[in-house]
Amino acid sequence: MDCDLIKTIEDDQEVPDYSENSDVEDDFQPRKQKKKEKKDFDRNFQFINDVSEYNKDTWNDLSKYIKRKAKTKLDDKIKKIRKETETEVCISIKKDDNSVTDPSEVKREDDEISLSEDELKKDVFKTREKKSKKKKVAKESDEETINFEEYSNLEPYATFYQMNLSRPLLKAITAMHFVHPTPIQAATIPVALMGRDICGCAATGTGKTAAYMLPTLERLLYRPLDGPAVSRVLVLVPTRELGVQVYQVTKQLSQFTTVEVGLSVGGLDVKVQESVLRKNPDIVIATPGRLIDHLKNTPTFSLDSIEVLILDEADRMLDEYFAEQMKYIVTQCSRSRQTILFSATMTEEVKDLAAVSLDKPVKVFVDSNQDVAFNLRQEFIRIRKEREGDREAILAALICRTFHDHAMVFVQTKKQAHRLHILLGLLGVKVGELHGNLTQPQRLENLRKFKNEEIDILLATDVAARGLDISGVKTVINFVMPATMQHYIHRVGRTARAGRVGVSVSLAGEQERSLVKEIIKNAKNPVKNRIIPPDIIEKYNKRLQSLEPDIRKILEEERNEREIAKMENQANRVEKLLKNADNKNEQRSWFQTQKERKEEQEKLALTEKRPKSKEKKQQNKEPSNIVEEKKKKKGSKEPKKETAEDRANKELEKIAAYQARLAKKKNKQKKIRTVVEDNKSTNNRRAVKRPKSSFAADLTDISKKAVKRMRYEANTKKNQSKTKGGHSFSRGKMDNRKAFGKR
Repeated sequence: MDCDLIKTIEDDQEVPDYSENSDVEDDFQPRKQKKKEKKDFDRNFQFINDVSEYNKDTWNDLSKYIKRKAKTKLDDKIKKIRKETETEVCISIKKDDNSVTDPSEVKREDDEISLSEDELKKDVFKTREKKSKKKKVAKESDEETINFEEYSNLEPYATFYQMNLSRPLLKAITAMHFVHPTPIQAATIPVALMGRDICGCAATGTGKTAAYMLPTLERLLYRPLDGPAVSRVLVLVPTRELGVQVYQVTKQLSQFTTVEVGLSVGGLDVKVQESVLRKNPDIVIATPGRLIDHLKNTPTFSLDSIEVLILDEADRMLDEYFAEQMKYIVTQCSRSRQTILFSATMTEEVKDLAAVSLDKPVKVFVDSNQDVAFNLRQEFIRIRKEREGDREAILAALICRTFHDHAMVFVQTKKQAHRLHILLGLLGVKVGELHGNLTQPQRLENLRKFKNEEIDILLATDVAARGLDISGVKTVINFVMPATMQHYIHRVGRTARAGRVGVSVSLAGEQERSLVKEIIKNAKNPVKNRIIPPDIIEKYNKRLQSLEPDIRKILEEERNEREIAKMENQANRVEKLLKNADNKNEQRSWFQTQKERKEEQEKLALTEKRPKSKEKKQQNKEPSNIVEEKKKKKGSKEPKKETAEDRANKELEKIAAYQARLAKKKNKQKKIRTVVEDNKSTNNRRAVKRPKSSFAADLTDISKKAVKRMRYEANTKKNQSKTKGGHSFSRGKMDNRKAFGKR
């Protein structure tokens, strides 16, 4: 009988490995960019019931607010210059080799960035460990100016079905593929449904929008439908993009209800917004500036009927830049409202507002202010004092070698963001920008492209640092370290959202070391120090210097175009004024006078403007001499060439100015509030009284033990008083005797 016996494995025998490969952890080292696979069939494909569902698009509803199209010619200019350089390369190769070369071979950089073998040299990592000192828990900042009620009943809700939400909302939640509520949602929704005022704090990317919007929608479902339409909820956000995002989320959550939602943010069509607000939608999502504009200029719209006021990113809403506007808006709302404050970081201003306008607020803090996401890998690249000019080269090396796509780069100024767009574009990177110098349609278009993976890198100022939920952001790069720890938390919070993994890489100079130390101190996971080989930085420096003429050429073209557009706008404005001379169209009014507005702007400016009025007056007094003016212009057209180091120092100066202002503000004496003092004293009294037994409890306790204790205490006190009296009497006798003896 033949049977297969299992042989023993000999020492030198090779054994085939049948085990499956586990997912290898990404080491974030330089590698060649992978070509995007064109999939023939999507595995997640599902058939759709009707045409309306097929045509449904969350951005489509927003299109009614956008009348102007996003016009950008920058990418075309970059493409044109790259084509010119490609043809030059082709011609030079032909001359050298005398052979026919196909331009498509050289053109491959358009789809992927070609890297030489020496550029794939690995970066060095050093782990920055925390000093093993016992952490002193700093509770100075936690001295509460308000009597917050802590929400301790954190029931671990497994699903949204246990939260007493209505069916239309549960249907929307399932359609949006929400499964389990996050900790902040589980904590907030039950309290908000009770109508209590809330001050909530949770890390970025934990679903705060749904946390405040679900209970609000639930309460709106029970509104009276018979009477006239009334705006009951106001959501205030600091940036336009965040406003648009909250609007989209709210529309999705309310898709199976009759709740109307209106959007009122800057940059979008005013007339359309006016017509929406005239209908008094149930929920208004707004930025402060545009909301005040409508309050002043849209006759039928007011905030008298607002029952729920929600401040998203409350600490930003209440800082000095929005201070005057927020005071005006809060005074317009009804006094008997429910107020909900939410942010990833909380400041003194928030506590101040809570003290004044919140009624017995509930504090829902899921995370502390100083926490980044638990699954975020933090990296730093140290920049020496004399090497500040290497920042652009290091950024280019990081993007071209390691972080090819799904990356956001944060810079301090709009000018630097625009320059980096041109620079990276010329290197063959698909890049977009997001900052205040762009029109709102352009900003939304760039955001849409980044979400849809049409562009790989998004360059942004702090406009994009708050609240934006862009799925799939793998990396956040800080070109310059932000001013404060709070700003850093918000920036790196764009990645590692909703439980996903993410990386943050920050370029840190000598000025920024204190913030890096603070980050390392608060980090839960070990922080990495990335060291890029110096020869690679040098190589990229040379490459960027060769691109400098092209960058200057594009910037010059744009400057000329702006001047022409400015002249055209002025001409159109004059035409309109002449046409409407009879009607005399009144200007839109504002809650401040022009003088007050100007004073506020000067007060908030980080850098003081040098007065140019004297020079202008002198120029006006002197008779114009065309020849001399031309000479002056020629002389002024030759400024000093700005180096990379100068640009980096300008960014750092801006941050230093902001930090100086914050320090000055911190040292300022705070307002004395009588209410706060009372609360503090009552808190202290309670804290002292707790360990002692109360008098009433002792009197009413008739147990044997209590009676014995009372008798014992009374006897001890009696004995003590006797002994004291005896001592004093005997001492008195002794003193008298001594005095008598002396006499």
